[in-house]
Amino acid sequence: MSNDLAVKNMAAAFVEYFEFDFGDAGVELSLLDDAPAELQKMIRELCGRISPETLVQVYEALNAISEADDIYQCEIDEKVCQLTLFCKIARNLEKIAVG
Repeated sequence: MSNDLAVKNMAAAFVEYFEFDFGDAGVELSLLDDAPAELQKMIRELCGRISPETLVQVYEALNAISEADDIYQCEIDEKVCQLTLFCKIARNLEKIAVG
């Protein structure tokens, strides 16, 4: 359970580096320039690149993990983030959080 708490805390910390930009064309999600290297690396390794589309997927996963009672049984909107990507993000966060 302590690993779950460490992962949830890491996810919550990473969520803070996402920013919603409300413009004329709608809402766009971006990553702050001072986002941790671990977060940027995770996005590139798991998604191939950092783009508005991949940021939405990663944000959905991180937000779900940060709010979940059980990180591996939380509800994820698979229209936003595929289950396989979610699981990869959760495992990667666990490696970062607990070594």
